[in-house]
Amino acid sequence: MNKSLIIVLATSLMLGACGSTEQLNVMQDDTGDKVTQSSTQSVSYKGDNLFPPGDDTMKPESKVSGGTFDYSQWTLVWQDEFDYPNDELENNWISQNGPTAHPLVASSRWRENAVVVDGNLELQARKETRAGQEWTTGNVWSKESFGYGYFEARYKYAAAPATNNSFWLWPAHGSPKGEKRCEIDINEGHFPNVVNSNVHNWTDKWTTASGGLKHYNNQIAHTFYGEPVHSIQLDEPVKTTKIRLTSKNPKSVYLREFRLFGPSVNELPIAMEKLPDSVVNLAAQDDVQITHSGSSWTENAKESFMTDDILASRWVSNSQGTKWIQFDFPFEQDVSGIQLVNGLLKDDGINNGWLEDGLANRNLMTDFTIEYFANGNWQVVHEYQSSEIANFGEEFHTYGVAWDEDYLRFYFDGKLFYTVRNDVCFSDTAILLSLAILKQNYSGEITEDLDGTAMTIDYVRYYQKKSSM
Repeated sequence: MNKSLIIVLATSLMLGACGSTEQLNVMQDDTGDKVTQSSTQSVSYKGDNLFPPGDDTMKPESKVSGGTFDYSQWTLVWQDEFDYPNDELENNWISQNGPTAHPLVASSRWRENAVVVDGNLELQARKETRAGQEWTTGNVWSKESFGYGYFEARYKYAAAPATNNSFWLWPAHGSPKGEKRCEIDINEGHFPNVVNSNVHNWTDKWTTASGGLKHYNNQIAHTFYGEPVHSIQLDEPVKTTKIRLTSKNPKSVYLREFRLFGPSVNELPIAMEKLPDSVVNLAAQDDVQITHSGSSWTENAKESFMTDDILASRWVSNSQGTKWIQFDFPFEQDVSGIQLVNGLLKDDGINNGWLEDGLANRNLMTDFTIEYFANGNWQVVHEYQSSEIANFGEEFHTYGVAWDEDYLRFYFDGKLFYTVRNDVCFSDTAILLSLAILKQNYSGEITEDLDGTAMTIDYVRYYQKKSSM
C-alpha cells in the first residue's frame, strides 16, 4: 500500500495564528485508510488570551545555558544533502500531491514542484491553476520519524512576499494513543527576513469569552537585522499641515512612540528614553487629529499610546492590508526631525519561555514610508526597506531546534535566541519542508513576482546528544 499521506490541515503555517479553530484528527493515505492522531480535548477558559489564565505551570522555573550551538556534544545520525538525481527524492521524502485545505493557503502542492537541482532541494512556486487553486508550490515530509535531538536545515526563502518558507516537525505518521498532538515550527520564514518560531498543542483547547476556540501556541516573530529605533534629521525643515506613515508590513505594526520635532530641537533626543521637559513632540499636542487604518482588537491599542512618551505602551494596527497613521495639525507646522520606536519589548506576550539578551528584536516593520503634505500633494521625506539590510531570499541561513523532554531551544545561524519549556512534545515526529502562498496579506501581498521563486534547501540534518546515545 502506497502510504502517500496527505496532511489535510497542518499546512506549513501557524494555524492558530491564522485564526484556525479546528484541525482534523486524522490523515488519510491514498487508499482512504485513516492514520489515527490522538483525540482533541476541549478545555474551557474565560478570556481571550492564548494561554489559560492563571496557569503558572507554563512559566519556566530556571534558565539553561545558552550561547552558540556546540556540535562536538552531538552525533550526526541522519542527513539529506540533496546530492543525488531528482528521481531519488522519494527515497527519503513523501510529497503532498494535492490541494491544500486551509482557507489561508492559495497553493496546491505537488511532487513536480519539489525539484532536486545542483545539490539543493527547490520548492518552487508557479502561477498555474491546479486542483482548484491558482498557484502551485511544493512540500515534503520525511518517511522516517525522529525523537529528541537537534534538527537543523540550511535554506533560502522564496524571494517574494506572501510566502511561508517552513521547516517544522509534525507527527505525520501518527502519534501514540494518549499523546498530545504537537507541532514544532522551527521556522516559518516570511520574506524578506522574518523568522517565526512556535510550538502548538493541538489537543488541549479552550473557549474564549467571545466564543472562539483557542489552542496553546506562542507565535513569536523575530527580526535579527534592523533596529526598533528610527531617528530622521531632515536637511531642511518642511512646512506642512499633515504627516503620515504607511507600511505594507504583513502583520500588525507595533508603534511604541512617534515623535515630530520643530527647528528648535537641534539634536534629536535619545529615542529609548522619556523626552526632556524642554522638548515638545508636535504629534502629541492636544489639537492634533490622528486617523489610521484600524487598530488591533486583541489588546489595548489606542492611537494615543504612540505619543504618550511611555515606551511600554504602543499602538497596534490592523493585521491585514496596508497600515497607515496620519497626523493633521490645525495650522502649518515646521518639522525638522522625526523619530519612531516600533516592535515589541523583549518579553511581551511570552509566558512559558524567554529570549536571549541582545539578539532578537521582535515584530519590527519590514518597510515604511513617511510623507508630508505640501502644495496639494504628498511628498516623501523618508523610506525604509528591511530587505536592503538583510534579504533571506538571497542569503542562506541555518535554522535549528534542540528538543528534549524539558525544553525546546531555537537557534539561528548556530546562536540560541529563544527557549520554550516543553509541556507537550514527547513523541516521535516527521520532518517537514514546505512552501505555501498565503492569502489575505498574511505574509505580504500576492503578486506575479511569486512566479518562478523557490524555497531552496541546502541540507537537513538530525543529531542526537552523545550523552543520550
